Amino acid sequence: MPRLLLVAQETGGVGKSTVTRGLAEAVPDAAILEIEAVPRLTEFATARGSNEPGRVQHFAMRATREAIEASGGKAARAEFDRVINAIYTATIPSLIDIGANTAASLVGILKEEAPTLKQDGIELGLVVVVAAEAAALADAGKLLQGSREWAGARFVVANGVRGAVDPVILKQVVGDATVTHLRGFEFEDVTREILTAGQLRGIGQLDRASLVKQTSPAQAGRILRDLTAFRLAVMEAVEPAALWLVGEDAASPVTVGTRKGGARHGNNA
Repeated sequence: MPRLLLVAQETGGVGKSTVTRGLAEAVPDAAILEIEAVPRLTEFATARGSNEPGRVQHFAMRATREAIEASGGKAARAEFDRVINAIYTATIPSLIDIGANTAASLVGILKEEAPTLKQDGIELGLVVVVAAEAAALADAGKLLQGSREWAGARFVVANGVRGAVDPVILKQVVGDATVTHLRGFEFEDVTREILTAGQLRGIGQLDRASLVKQTSPAQAGRILRDLTAFRLAVMEAVEPAALWLVGEDAASPVTVGTRKGGARHGNNA
């Protein structure tokens, strides 16, 4: 039975793509379905057809919110046909990265499709990313509630990048979902530029000697320490969801590179 894990949040800019990237690194054999207006996970190979396979299948969402509302949701439902078809044909653990303003529509459709998917041996889970913003917390509550009937497991990553998430409100929102925290990081401009250029998977490939040439010995060391700590924090935040995706008990130890398709975290970044 393949497991598929949706990563969702209606509010943009809360770190959803970072969480998806962490999961993609933790489960390196998982396929990725990206539902966005434009491709964002560009560090991973994108499938271009049967003659050019890739890890990422990109599904462009073109319907505007106005079109969706005017059609009573029909515009969004039609665009999701390809996504739903891809879910039905999944044979391996897969990640579904859902763009902002899109998650609620897909959650509603999956509520209808879930019984048939279950009969076909496909299990769905959900990761919702939240931040300190009230809108993100409110949207998270709606997504978690809307997925209660069909999600085999539900996870919340509280991203502290813009400040600590109020624990009282968070507890009210998440209910019985599994919660992890990603603490905020303050990066220097050059560190942020390096992260943007290579994303998480580029951190493990950074070369200190090259960084010294670009900056200085002291700054190069600081950049490496900051990015390594960030990558470790992301991997720890996604670990419970990654273990569920590959069918592992969350209490089981995870050793770097010892299980093909298994979760990996805190490795040689």
